[in-house]
Amino acid sequence: VFQGCGQPKPAPALRSARSAPENFNTRFRPYNPEERPTTAAGTSLDRLVTDIKEKLKLSKKVWSALPYTICKDESMTAGAANEEECWNGHSKARYLPEIMNDGLTNQINNPEVDVDITRPDTFIRQQIMALRVMTNKLKNAYNGNDVNFQDTSDESSGSGSGSGCMDDVCPTEFEFVTTEAPAVDPDRREVDSSAAQPSRSLLSGSLVCVALALQRLCR
Repeated sequence: VFQGCGQPKPAPALRSARSAPENFNTRFRPYNPEERPTTAAGTSLDRLVTDIKEKLKLSKKVWSALPYTICKDESMTAGAANEEECWNGHSKARYLPEIMNDGLTNQINNPEVDVDITRPDTFIRQQIMALRVMTNKLKNAYNGNDVNFQDTSDESSGSGSGSGCMDDVCPTEFEFVTTEAPAVDPDRREVDSSAAQPSRSLLSGSLVCVALALQRLCR
């Protein structure tokens, strides 16, 4: 083998691993778990959350404070001295019924509102539960935990038989129009069949004549 191929060359020496230089500067900063992320616009996420909380505080009691806000507006209501000129819901006079306090339980004796507090409002409770679930998801996402946000539009598309029909009413893909055959007299059927026989014999005779003419032309 050595005579035919020659002496093998020695393997080159391996390069020694070099250590990173001391002045090596990367474009990535060291990770700090206490540092909050920033948005695409460069705004701190903590600042956005604080701004949203302040705006929510302003609208927290908007419905309960709405009557007082309207009553304090001089351009919309009359003063205390002109209460006789106000509309009390029935006539132009002073409002005589007792003013109820805020809250659902205080509306039992309110003649202006028909509220049944003995039965819970299922719609409002569903909205409260949905807000609580979303609040917990946002808290977990803010703290860095994995949260599964499911789109409502995907829920409707995944349910059903998959046929794409709404309300279980599907149009037929092909509509066949069928008509009943008219009643034919047996005697007429025999006449039609007998009349068709001469036409067939005439057609066969004409074909034979054409074949003979072509044969003569070929000769």
